[in-house]
Amino acid sequence: MTSGAAAAGTIRTWLTDAWSRTEAALILGGPGLGTPLLERPVAGEVFTPAGLAELRALTTTGDFTGDICRCPGSPTLALLDADGEFVGTGSLHGGTDVSWERGRFRNNLTVADPEGLRVFLERHRTRER
Repeated sequence: MTSGAAAAGTIRTWLTDAWSRTEAALILGGPGLGTPLLERPVAGEVFTPAGLAELRALTTTGDFTGDICRCPGSPTLALLDADGEFVGTGSLHGGTDVSWERGRFRNNLTVADPEGLRVFLERHRTRER
């Protein structure tokens, strides 16, 4: 594990809490490159309980790498609570990894089903990137 990377258990605990408060998710265009979330284009939305459950499974199941990708990542998943406030974010990297709270945890998750995640994102994109 790279120096500064949070342990997998710490991130999984945070993910459990974050997802328990999530009422909606936005798919934000990217790459981030330091652009504030509110200034990023919304490329898709997930509001249904079934859609959120599927997104959660696709983005939290897999193995942590102990490091982060050096690319800017694109797109970003933004989790929102019942008041529309940001609960947390996860940037997508290389079609296989999600970096939850990248600057905080510095530990990418290689998802168990990258093809399923790709299909999910395509199905939920509602606007041009």
